[in-house]
Amino acid sequence: MNTLLLVVDFDGTVYRGDGPVRAYAARIAATLPPEAAERYLALFACYLAEGVAAAEDLADPAAAAALRASVDHWGAAAALAEEVFGVAPDAVAAAFAGARQDMLDPACEIEVVTPLLETLAELRGAARVVLATNSPHPGLGPLLGRLGVAGAFDAVVADAGKPAGMRALLRRELGGYADVEPWRAFSLGDHYRNEIAPAVEIGAATGYIDRFGRADGPATATAPVAERLLPVIHAWAADPESTARPSG
Repeated sequence: MNTLLLVVDFDGTVYRGDGPVRAYAARIAATLPPEAAERYLALFACYLAEGVAAAEDLADPAAAAALRASVDHWGAAAALAEEVFGVAPDAVAAAFAGARQDMLDPACEIEVVTPLLETLAELRGAARVVLATNSPHPGLGPLLGRLGVAGAFDAVVADAGKPAGMRALLRRELGGYADVEPWRAFSLGDHYRNEIAPAVEIGAATGYIDRFGRADGPATATAPVAERLLPVIHAWAADPESTARPSG
C-alpha cells in the first residue's frame, strides 16, 4: 500500500442541508392521520432546530427517548415514526427510497460542502479517497451526478452496512497495515457509531462532524461542521502517525 486511505461518509458529510430529510419526514407523515402527522412533523422540526436538547422539555417520554437516542436527523425521523407513532418499518423504508428520488429534483435544496471536495481533490494521489455510504446502490449514481461529485472519489461503496461494513472496509483497504500501521487511514463522518467508532477501534485517525453536540466518543478531532476538520485532515496527510491520536 503506497498511499494513505481517506474514507468519507455521504449524508451530512459530502453534502448537508435539511431539504432531503424534510422530504423524508414529509413522506412518513403522509402515512399518518392528519393530527398525528402534524405532531410528528412538529417534533421533528424541534429536533432539527435544537438537536438532543429538544427532548428535554417533552412531556411524552417515548418521544423524548427516541430523540435522545437518535444519532442523526435521518435516525430521528425514523425513530419518531416507528417508536412513537407506530409507523411500520416497511413504510419508513419506502419513505426513505422516495426521499432519495426527491433529492434528484433540483427543487430539493442540497449544499455540497465545497471546501471538503477541494481538500479531497488536493489529497488524491497521496491518499486513496473512498466514499462509503449505507445508502442503497440504486439511485446513488444519478445523485452523485446531480451534486457534481461523481468523479471526486477513487471508489464508491454503496450499501456499506456500517458499522460492521466500515470495519470490513478498513481492513480490506488497509490490508496487512490494519494491525501495524492503522494510522494510514482517516475516517470522516457525522455518525459516531457508523463512521468514527470502527476507525478509533483500530487506531486510525478520525474526524467527527458533531452537528448536534452529542459528544458520543473520542475522535482525533471533533467539530460541528466539516470545514473545521479540514486542517486536521491536511495535518494527517502530512504526518499521519503523529496525527492519529484520539482526543475527548
